[in-house]
Amino acid sequence: MWGIFIALFIVLWLVQFLMTKKQLKHYHQTIQEMSNRTSGYLGVGVDKKRFGIGTVLIIVTDVEGTIVDCRIMSGVTVFAKFKKCKRFKNLYILDINVLHYETKYQTSLKIAIEKVQLQMNQMVSAL
Repeated sequence: MWGIFIALFIVLWLVQFLMTKKQLKHYHQTIQEMSNRTSGYLGVGVDKKRFGIGTVLIIVTDVEGTIVDCRIMSGVTVFAKFKKCKRFKNLYILDINVLHYETKYQTSLKIAIEKVQLQMNQMVSAL
């Protein structure tokens, strides 16, 4: 009986490992695809929860700070995939009030915007 339980545990652990690896590959492909722009900034916001639904939000802005592309991945399992997010497209990052959006987006959106602003400030100080 214990042999079957241990074998089942090992199989489920290996399936989880393989699915996590596949999700990580999808994440890296999406980042690579979105970072292939000639100009602009990329920000990634991650709201990782111990229990509950986590969210990863990727935004790409032009040099002025207007969001030109946005992808979001939200879920609790390794089956979650990035989806195009039109709700933030064409918005200027300095005009976005994070509190006007659902709570599941607030943390990841705030972090992504902060990362874009950091890149913009580094670019300005380099000039």
